[in-house]
Amino acid sequence: MTQDPQPAVGQAAPAKPSPTVPLRPDGWPDLLGRRPMSSGDREKIRHALDAGLPGSALTRPGPFLCYLTIDGLGREPGPCTATQLRGRIHAAIRTAAEGRQTIYHATGSTITIGIRGHDAQERIGQLRRALDALIIKHGLTTRDQPR
Repeated sequence: MTQDPQPAVGQAAPAKPSPTVPLRPDGWPDLLGRRPMSSGDREKIRHALDAGLPGSALTRPGPFLCYLTIDGLGREPGPCTATQLRGRIHAAIRTAAEGRQTIYHATGSTITIGIRGHDAQERIGQLRRALDALIIKHGLTTRDQPR
């Protein structure tokens, strides 16, 4: 059987391996980067589920799936300006969606974003407010229906 070599005199001992995942105060790994859900929050979710969430995939607009369609993107005169405008819209969409499941469809003149989740209406409202100045400046139109 071989033994690990001992460090020479004057050399530091090899460092102990440390976990690559940070640990929570209770000793379990912090894989999500957030605190675990409280029992009160779990109970709220159970009551919401008992109240009757849809049994199938969400395909129609409603409180758990909301859309915003931006029309008029094809009116930009230069390709550079159009690309910059689309980039700013995409940045606002990423910020508003923030990890939620999204539906995205783009054509030459429209962008449609659908956000799923319990706070979908709030997030679409946040997106609309973030894009207000661009919508007015570039003469774009918005609607709440997809495509």
